[in-house]
Amino acid sequence: MTNRTIALGIMKLSLAERTDDANANDLAGLNTSDTVDTLTEAAMVKFNQVIQDRLNIEVASFSFTGPGLTPDENGYHALDFVQIGINEKTERKLAFLLVITDVEIAAASMSYLLALPSQLTNVAVISTRRLVDSSEDMRSQTALRTERLTTLMLHCFGRLLNLDYATDASNYLARVQAADELDAMQHFTEAQHQQMVKNLPREANDRYSQSSKKGSKLAFIVHHILSNLPRILRGAIRANPLLITTKLPTMIAAALSVIIVLIFGGETWDFAASVSYAQLAVFVLTSFLAASFVLYRAFSFRLISTRRGQTSESSVVTAAATYLALMLTLICLFFMFGVLMYGVVVFVFPDPLMSTWTSDKDGATLGAHMRLVVFLASVGVLSGSLGGSADSRSVVRNVLFAADET
Repeated sequence: MTNRTIALGIMKLSLAERTDDANANDLAGLNTSDTVDTLTEAAMVKFNQVIQDRLNIEVASFSFTGPGLTPDENGYHALDFVQIGINEKTERKLAFLLVITDVEIAAASMSYLLALPSQLTNVAVISTRRLVDSSEDMRSQTALRTERLTTLMLHCFGRLLNLDYATDASNYLARVQAADELDAMQHFTEAQHQQMVKNLPREANDRYSQSSKKGSKLAFIVHHILSNLPRILRGAIRANPLLITTKLPTMIAAALSVIIVLIFGGETWDFAASVSYAQLAVFVLTSFLAASFVLYRAFSFRLISTRRGQTSESSVVTAAATYLALMLTLICLFFMFGVLMYGVVVFVFPDPLMSTWTSDKDGATLGAHMRLVVFLASVGVLSGSLGGSADSRSVVRNVLFAADET
């Protein structure tokens, strides 16, 4: 057991419209708010028994009382629930939060979501909408729905604790393709229980700054970035910077439109032949810092402090992992632009012009070529970030925060 009690919240968020018409999408005419409340409270009985057997954890359930979400043309999105979850988790000072909702959630890679455990934010979103097939009698399926919700909650909590998927179909950490597969999932192994005990305090990130003063908050942020470096690095790598790169077509197009024009300008070759490595390094660093700031502002979650101005350790870790993932994405783009520009220099650009375009230095040397390539790649990163902020926010966020769709 851990030495300190970890707080886990279970938030019931009902959005489905109440109706008297009996059909599959409104739970056979039942009051959906009461259904979500009753179903969640029933599921918590076994859930608490399983997780509190080994873990020093305090579970509290509550209903969300804020404004409801408005779906777009594709329906409700899991990351909108995650943003609400982050806000509630921060204000209530919870280490983990499971959000239980009664509406169908759209998915990026499949027709709909049963759940989304977001390890980077310690928030999991679970939908009760598809737990039972719509052709079945909803009124006679209460026990089945409760059991499946319990299993899905245990599955998501295990994933929030960074437990790996299991190959055994009877394990709570088995991959879930359809709701009926939840029926076979019945247990955690002893090794998984031990891993949960070990991971719980490490993954909780439930500390808060003691003061709202800027100096104190800055020291808190720096301390927890350094102490959580392995988790931050793991979160950034899990976000898959290479995949994020493929989701930024507007950024790539904006960058190429600038650097292709520049490479055929004599002044650019003059600059590359004359600039010092120190000056070039300053320009590259400045370009990366500016570009990463623009992308972070465009694609990150809005991370808040408590009403008392306290910053949470979880927010620090989430922000740092997001920033690092975007920085790694920019590095991938930098090398992509660099290789492309070097190919243009070697295979496309006329050799005589390399020497004659530059005013007082030979632009045909390998050193001049490398300085030119680095300069153009940096310009591509900087100019592309301005266009990249126009790329689909939800698409990039799904790669960053929704890599574990169930």
